[in-house]
Amino acid sequence: MTISFSGLISGLDTSSWVEALTSVKQEKVTALETDLKDLQTVKTTLNDTRSVFSTLRSAIEKLTDAKFGGNFDLFGQNSVTSSNEEIFTATVTSNAVRQNYDITVKQLATYTKASSQNAASAIADDDTVLSNLGISEGTLTAYVNGQKHTVNIEDTDTLGDFKAQLAGFGVKVDIDESGALTFTAQNEGDTINIGATTDSSNMSSLLGLTQQEDGSYKSTSSLYKASVASVLTDAESGFNQQITAGTFTIGDATFTIDEKTTLSSLISEINANEDAQAYAYWDDATGKLSITSTKEGASYINIEAGTSNFTDVMGLTTSEWDEKGNLVSSRMYTEAQTLGQNAIFTVNGTQMVSTSNTVTSDISRIDGVTLTLKRASTEEDGNTQLSVTQDTTQLVEAVNSFITAYNDALAKVEEVTASGADLHGETSLTSLKNTLRNYANGSNATNGGIFKLLSDIGISTSAADGNNLSTDTYTLSLDEEKLKKALTENPDSVKSLLAGENGILSMMESAVEQSLSATTGYFDVKTSTLDSDISRMEEKITKQNTNIETYRARLENQFYQMEMAIAQMQQNYSSFLS
Repeated sequence: MTISFSGLISGLDTSSWVEALTSVKQEKVTALETDLKDLQTVKTTLNDTRSVFSTLRSAIEKLTDAKFGGNFDLFGQNSVTSSNEEIFTATVTSNAVRQNYDITVKQLATYTKASSQNAASAIADDDTVLSNLGISEGTLTAYVNGQKHTVNIEDTDTLGDFKAQLAGFGVKVDIDESGALTFTAQNEGDTINIGATTDSSNMSSLLGLTQQEDGSYKSTSSLYKASVASVLTDAESGFNQQITAGTFTIGDATFTIDEKTTLSSLISEINANEDAQAYAYWDDATGKLSITSTKEGASYINIEAGTSNFTDVMGLTTSEWDEKGNLVSSRMYTEAQTLGQNAIFTVNGTQMVSTSNTVTSDISRIDGVTLTLKRASTEEDGNTQLSVTQDTTQLVEAVNSFITAYNDALAKVEEVTASGADLHGETSLTSLKNTLRNYANGSNATNGGIFKLLSDIGISTSAADGNNLSTDTYTLSLDEEKLKKALTENPDSVKSLLAGENGILSMMESAVEQSLSATTGYFDVKTSTLDSDISRMEEKITKQNTNIETYRARLENQFYQMEMAIAQMQQNYSSFLS
């Protein structure tokens, strides 16, 4: 920064003179900055206008992309309805033929289930810990001749501990060959009652204790040693036979049992493996393993023994092993499996069979339609109808979006090209507006359909015949009911009018696309011109500011030299007088 002191010798306000002289030149810079701001404003307006036309192009493409087919073809979208969705529902693709079908469901497909033929678990004995049976700690009440006695059950108590406590109160507990518990009075003539509302253990409800005619109590559930927590290869796992480590197969999946595998972890592994095509469940009440197919239909679940005897112990296979423990032969117990059933249904009276309740078109012969069967039909249901019709929802939405974008684009051109507006005089822009308006109001006689004008399908302006192209009549509006009626009467003609090779929207798309084309389109060319003008203007302003600073420095130096000259003259005068 240069610090100057104005008129220290002469007493003149030379700083003001410098500011006054440079301000004259600064006025030119200010004018240039105003011109620069105007150019930048025009560019902003141009970009806003480009954005509006980009939106219009996207809106048009939603309709003209019908030429690509599939999901792009909004004219080809279908909807499907079931007259009774309790019996079946359906989905549809654009390939479906639009017509009605009578559907009757005679039987649903069910799942095959395999279960151990006999209990795989050993019956509980006096050494079995109650908590392993699912019995929670807490209290159980026993009344003997009305006298209340409370049994306290701990987590570590065994069945033998429990029996001993009750024996001390005069109640005898036995377990039979089926695993059921019986409670009887030890002394002849005594009366016993088991359970009270104050009990905190779940034993009574878990076992389903029921009083018998002779006054004894018996459990409806059996007690088995094995549980989901059992380590499979442990000698104390509780199964009828010790399970060996190794492999076995369910479906297409092979599973491995090692010394750490529990029944719970194995079941989780089976259920998480899609290749097993089944899920497993351990039933504590029966001591059996159940395996249910995840595929419907009358097909067996593939179960194979491997190097482990697990499937043999579960009663699902029977195998022979040599003295070294190697598998010699094995067969699956088909008797252990309850086959599912296939779905049976009719289409227009023709009976068909499906292994699944999800019926694809290759089974039903209804192209493009997938049925989901829910329940069998009854006589009261009568005929249930499947109806495939054109889905106009997305199409009508797309037409509305086009109309909004079209109106916005033409209104924007009216705004920015008006007298005094930023883009006034841009003939390319007004020409584009007039081209779009001519397409909207003109006739398309070459499409070969019965509809020639947009107004024929419910898209109209106040000059529907195309004779009035006044700037007050460019706004389009939609009569949705008329459009839907046209689509019902002749959807192909509507499609041809809008999105055919010479369709009205196809021609609009071409015009808009041309204006938005990179490098050669109106918007890019105009933007390039503005960018060049802005760049030159910025260079001029920079150059003018540099010149002003040079001019200011020269003036300040000249006034400084003047002050120095005056100072020298004053000094010489003083010397003369002295």
